[in-house]
Amino acid sequence: MQFRVFRPAAALAGLLLIVPLAALAEPAAPTDQPELQVADLPPQELALPASAVPPIDKTSDLVLKVDSAGKLSEIFDSADYALADVRGGGAEVPRLLVEAMPADLRRLDSTDLRKDVFFNALLPLVLRVNEDIRHDRDRLLALQGLQHLGLGPSAESRAWLAELSERYDVADGDIDALLLRVDVVPPSLALAQAAVESGWGTSYSAQRRNALFGQTAGSAVRYAAFDRLIDGVASYARNLNTHPAYAGFRARRAELRGWSLTAMI
Repeated sequence: MQFRVFRPAAALAGLLLIVPLAALAEPAAPTDQPELQVADLPPQELALPASAVPPIDKTSDLVLKVDSAGKLSEIFDSADYALADVRGGGAEVPRLLVEAMPADLRRLDSTDLRKDVFFNALLPLVLRVNEDIRHDRDRLLALQGLQHLGLGPSAESRAWLAELSERYDVADGDIDALLLRVDVVPPSLALAQAAVESGWGTSYSAQRRNALFGQTAGSAVRYAAFDRLIDGVASYARNLNTHPAYAGFRARRAELRGWSLTAMI
């Protein structure tokens, strides 16, 4: 069976930031930035021409509805997909998008197998969400390049910028401010936080609400619910990219990319 994949160069390079979870959970002051490490993150990004931002081919995604952790593990094995191989740089990540964590995950005899199934299920979802974010970021860079040439955005681009600005809670059309927020989430951070918050995908919220990151809805006691796991991952990424508590994370991420921090965080 053939599986389409996330290419490591595009999906993983430069995204393995190691961030202390406790530091990220607190509003950060300029003198108290969390310590980050980065692998292969480019120091600068060049503005791209609009023609260099093709739409994402979502037809290559394979959505999985699997109730059994054992069956899910077999699918991963058939795709030659193992997180250890991905970390070593010798394997790609198949575009296998799991809709919900298997109900029998808690009942697995092997703790190592439970962790493997959990991480293998979650990583493609994080990369898929990052792919959408990266696509928006590339389009922003293309518009910034046109702006530097003295060219204004089209009516369609202005409407898109207005929608994106509302989604990321920045001043309408402020590309510099958007670039500080429209950026990918480190997969290692997402995997680690989801493991802690969801008990390796076995918590009530993970099993019944597709919520892996402890998201709340309106209060600290009412937890959010999502139709699919990927919706919860997208909500988590949006929270990191917009909530004031993670301003320090966004500032450090921008610093690693070489962007100016004078714009709105």
